[in-house]
Amino acid sequence: MRFSDFRLQVLLRLFLVVAGLYAIVFYLFIEVNYIRVSFLGVFVVSVLVSLFIYLNRVNKNTNNFLQAILNNDFTIKYNNTKQGKSFDQLYETFNLINNKFIESSQQEASQYQYVTTLINQLQIGVLAYDEKDRIHMANESFKALVGQTEMINLDNIKSKSQALFDQIKAIKTGENLVLKTTLNNRVHSLSMAASEFKLRQKTYKLISFQDIHSELDQNEMEAWQKLIRVLTHEIMNSVAPITSLSSTLKNLVQHKEDQELNTKTLEEGLDAIATRSQGLMNFTEAYRSLTRVPLPNIQATDGNAFFQRIGSLFSPTITKTNIQWQLNIPEKKFDLLIDAGLMEQVLINLLKNAKEAVSLETGVIELSVTEDKLSSTQTIAVRDNGHGIPDEIAEKIFIPFYTTKPEGSGIGLSLTRQIVQQHKGELSFDTSSKGTTFIIKL
Repeated sequence: MRFSDFRLQVLLRLFLVVAGLYAIVFYLFIEVNYIRVSFLGVFVVSVLVSLFIYLNRVNKNTNNFLQAILNNDFTIKYNNTKQGKSFDQLYETFNLINNKFIESSQQEASQYQYVTTLINQLQIGVLAYDEKDRIHMANESFKALVGQTEMINLDNIKSKSQALFDQIKAIKTGENLVLKTTLNNRVHSLSMAASEFKLRQKTYKLISFQDIHSELDQNEMEAWQKLIRVLTHEIMNSVAPITSLSSTLKNLVQHKEDQELNTKTLEEGLDAIATRSQGLMNFTEAYRSLTRVPLPNIQATDGNAFFQRIGSLFSPTITKTNIQWQLNIPEKKFDLLIDAGLMEQVLINLLKNAKEAVSLETGVIELSVTEDKLSSTQTIAVRDNGHGIPDEIAEKIFIPFYTTKPEGSGIGLSLTRQIVQQHKGELSFDTSSKGTTFIIKL
């Protein structure tokens, strides 16, 4: 007879064991009958074995279920027929949990397939590897870039390009840089950006690669065209009057009818030629200074002392005005990784431009410093409340020799950006009718 309840099955077997033991004691000590004792002993052992098998079946099914979960095997189905009410509930729960896991796994697999397909469709190369340099993901764009179809670890990249391998190992989280290298006999300018993430207690580095060689070529061509237009304009402004005056003076010397007039005119013409020639020399010297910016000697610099010194240098220039000067830097000690001399030149130039942009009566100029600990970057901002930079000028302010000032050389902002870039930083600006902010990110 099969009982339908787990407890009854266990209690029945326990009752039979107790009854059997009682009978053994009775026939062993009261009415001695060793034959019956033998049969009863076999009976008790049989009941105990039956109880053990019954309980072990429950433990075995539970253990199999847990082992299946640990091994991500959710295909096992548990038969809950004729096992009793308790087993019915247990096995039904097991099957429900399995179904949930199957549904979750299918959803996770679908999401992974979606993300993988999406990443492989990107025109930007994507690479993810762990702390042991094992590659966990490399999309099709990156494989095509490197010329490698199968990638297991970073050594596969090293065999293709030592420079790319070294840069992948050297790039820091949050850093953006451009690497020029040759891959598959082609020159590439790769814009690289790195980030880190943790998954299941493991740290992975994710790096993106974008070949910007064609964009750089286009930008370089446009920059050269703009520079040539500016150079042509400046040189023609000087050479045209020199050529004209030279031709005029030559005619005067060839015709000596009026010696007094010739001498006076000759003196004025030579003076004009000397002036324009000096202007051309000054222009050439400015060009030379722009192309010979020294490489920065970057070292840790006391930020508080550095900006206090900037304030001491700038404050005297506005003492005879009503311009408000504000210096906002962190109160606690902080360091800057800069060439102090070159960066001082950058900030003084930006502050000088800010002074020229504001009203001497209501002007406000602010120099501020903020730190972002997450990205390990420092932001230096020079703000003014001037009228802003007009749109038609804004796109030209970093072009060498472009200036709207009557006596300006047009190399200040270009030189400033060049110094910031040599610090592996970025110089940008925001402008509106309420003022302009130049932003340096280091």
